[in-house]
Amino acid sequence: MKACIYKPCDALSACIDNYMIVDIDWKQIASMPTVWRLIPFGQASMLFLFGDPHSYSLTGAAESMQQTSRAFLVGQLTKPIWLQFTGHTRLLKIQFKPSGIRQLLPLNMEEFTNVPSIDLEAVWGASVHHLLEQFHSAATDEACIACLDQFLQKRLLPHNDSTAYVAYTIEQLHRQNGNMNLQSLERKLGITNRHLERLFRNRVGLTPKELSKIIRLNHAFSCIEKNPAMSLTSLSYESGYYDQAHFSKDFKKIAGVSPSKLIAQTSSELFVTHGKCFVKKMPAVYAN
Repeated sequence: MKACIYKPCDALSACIDNYMIVDIDWKQIASMPTVWRLIPFGQASMLFLFGDPHSYSLTGAAESMQQTSRAFLVGQLTKPIWLQFTGHTRLLKIQFKPSGIRQLLPLNMEEFTNVPSIDLEAVWGASVHHLLEQFHSAATDEACIACLDQFLQKRLLPHNDSTAYVAYTIEQLHRQNGNMNLQSLERKLGITNRHLERLFRNRVGLTPKELSKIIRLNHAFSCIEKNPAMSLTSLSYESGYYDQAHFSKDFKKIAGVSPSKLIAQTSSELFVTHGKCFVKKMPAVYAN
């Protein structure tokens, strides 16, 4: 098993968090779950597959699965998706910053919200197939990354002044783990709620309120991972909620399971949040 993280070139660092190259032969790792539950965490991604494809479902691990394309975009999510892997997984993933993908695609990101597999050839044409061929023939991971950097730099869009409003809001939300008075922030920025929400829908694919909630609930996952014995009351308060019932309802919406069940039960699935594997007690084989 291999999962290596690489940084993008300087020109792309404002819109991309990282690249990840994954190589997993599932026949050799019988102990790892082949079904993963991807929890919304406020960032879109792109995947390029040069091994066996995997499948996904929007309704549950037991439901029928659809196969992904060879190169696809995963839009912003407000609910979980389930992934199923077989054979030999080899892929390269781009993890965008929350509004980063909009710096490469001149499209309304809200159109892709909760769409887990958008064929990139429909967006960028035959150049995507050529890029996949370059990945196949690359001698090293570093050569793959160099090809990808070059491919994406050619597609960078000019800087837009509205980017600064969105970037600053996202930065503040993450600093406060999503617990922030958006009205105060809007007054500080000198823009209306409607204007900021319109910018977010277009550039992020979520409203500021939706992203705030996702950040808070991902923080709850971090708290559970650090302290599985934390009470639901403490977890609710730590996540910025004053009502345990409201917290549990929101948590279940993005995770597909209530926090009490997640804490109490084991699962045959691997939960993925913050773009990383989550388990209450993490075996070494899952570390990446």
